[in-house]
Amino acid sequence: MRDGAEEGQRRRRIGLWIGGCVLAAAFGVAVWMTAPAGGRATDDGTAANEGEPGAAGSGYGFQENGLPIVSRPVTLRAVVRKTVTHGDFAEMQTLRELERTTGVRLQWEAIAADQYNERKKWMFLNGELPDVFFSGLTSSDVVRYGSQGTLIPLEGLIDRYAPNIKRVFDLYPEARKAATTPDGHIYALGFMEANDYMTYRNQLAINRKWLDKLGLELPQTTDELLHVLRAFKDGDPNGNGLADEIPLASLYSGINQNFHALFNAFGVLNPDGSKLTVKNGQVHYEPIQPAYKEAIRYMRQLYEEQLLDPETFTQDGRRFMAKGSGPEIVYGAFTAFLGNVELGSLERLKRYAFVPPLAGPNGDRTWRRQDNRITPNTFSITSANRYPEATMRLIDAMNEEDTAFQLWRGPFDSHIRRTEDGKIAQNPLPAGEQVLEAWIGKAAPYNSLPLYFTKTMIGRYVPDETSSLRQAAYQMYKPFIVSEEETFPQYVYYTVDQLLQLSKLDADIQSYQSEMEAKWIIVGGINEEWEAYMEELRRMGLARKLRIHQEAYDAYMSL
Repeated sequence: MRDGAEEGQRRRRIGLWIGGCVLAAAFGVAVWMTAPAGGRATDDGTAANEGEPGAAGSGYGFQENGLPIVSRPVTLRAVVRKTVTHGDFAEMQTLRELERTTGVRLQWEAIAADQYNERKKWMFLNGELPDVFFSGLTSSDVVRYGSQGTLIPLEGLIDRYAPNIKRVFDLYPEARKAATTPDGHIYALGFMEANDYMTYRNQLAINRKWLDKLGLELPQTTDELLHVLRAFKDGDPNGNGLADEIPLASLYSGINQNFHALFNAFGVLNPDGSKLTVKNGQVHYEPIQPAYKEAIRYMRQLYEEQLLDPETFTQDGRRFMAKGSGPEIVYGAFTAFLGNVELGSLERLKRYAFVPPLAGPNGDRTWRRQDNRITPNTFSITSANRYPEATMRLIDAMNEEDTAFQLWRGPFDSHIRRTEDGKIAQNPLPAGEQVLEAWIGKAAPYNSLPLYFTKTMIGRYVPDETSSLRQAAYQMYKPFIVSEEETFPQYVYYTVDQLLQLSKLDADIQSYQSEMEAKWIIVGGINEEWEAYMEELRRMGLARKLRIHQEAYDAYMSL
């Protein structure tokens, strides 16, 4: 399953649920209402229109080719998950221009990420569906609501009205495979960036200035990291005379900022997300492996010596970033998607160096593979949508190359420019802006739309400073990234029956495993409680859970 969905499900029990403030933002645009076509979806995703059966666009002037898409403007209610770097979707210049040229207007309901899952469930349960979902549905949602007819099949619409997307599917069969559910339908489109560095997700960053001040080298092993963190704690490296340094900062609820990045040094191949790995074609669960036990013992030592941030298990993302971006430098080391967002600026990140994968006590030295070249479930059409043909043509219009780049990186002139050799380059951050993603997010939705960037398109993009930094980090991590053969695929869809079984099994297994992991790190006891833990997982149905994952894996590999 996608890791973006996993991140929303990572609230753990350690006596209480880690929660955040509940906040939702709903944004609207002026609605030009027209007489609806009353379209209903058929099995292949095409639409039959009431009044004039088979005549797509009756009543609103739908056009199969060219722009505008409709001669009379129509409005779609669009729900999207809003991240901390997004501005007001209704005011984004790129989206307003898209509406102007297509005649299809989007009435945005942007829901804060920490409230999205609850709001989404409410919409489905109460039948208050938008016309489209952008970014936020899980693979479980797509299979469940697709099989129920709440989300409509898209393959027929793609074949007839989306030549740009169809071309990508022909060039990249894995993109079509990643979108196809067990019943053979496509209920959701994804976001694709065919860039090699998207095969992993996070880095371990360490304060280079503090290392220099204390006369320390970049750690290469878990023992060396332990030595460095102790020096950070006791050596007052920020020089303010206070014991305010946080040797290792971590956000337990964040898949990019989690200390699980250290587990690979102990032989754990996939310590996060699904926690599944594949060995000789057989699916394994990492939290029952001896390597996992050793990793927990190491983290317990860090916590006991006050080297791991004591707020690791209770803070939310805002708190984590507030400490990292505060006026006083307090983070010694931390894991992050890149680090500029977590620290508040790219300039502050330049104080840090990326640590290569550490070697553990047994010589293990790998880095977690998290293949995000394709992020599934970025767009779906619901059964409430009366304009499915126009909607699919809108999505295809988003994927015209110049439009796609602007929706991803911001408008031409202000945010991006065309170079003399015809490539596209990101403009420098203007005065007063500190984070590239936040600057782009005021004018464009970047990765919240179903955009497909092929290798050819990526080759025409001149990497910005942030992307160049990430590319350099990738070259360091590349030799150690876990092989694709050993990685449980992120794009696996499950049948409805499998989902029902897994939801019941994981309600106990995932919660119990997370609770015990946190307990062992905070108060210890893994040696004494390990056998009882293994027995409890068996009692909860771990063997059945693994059989289901094996069946889904085998089905996916046979596609």
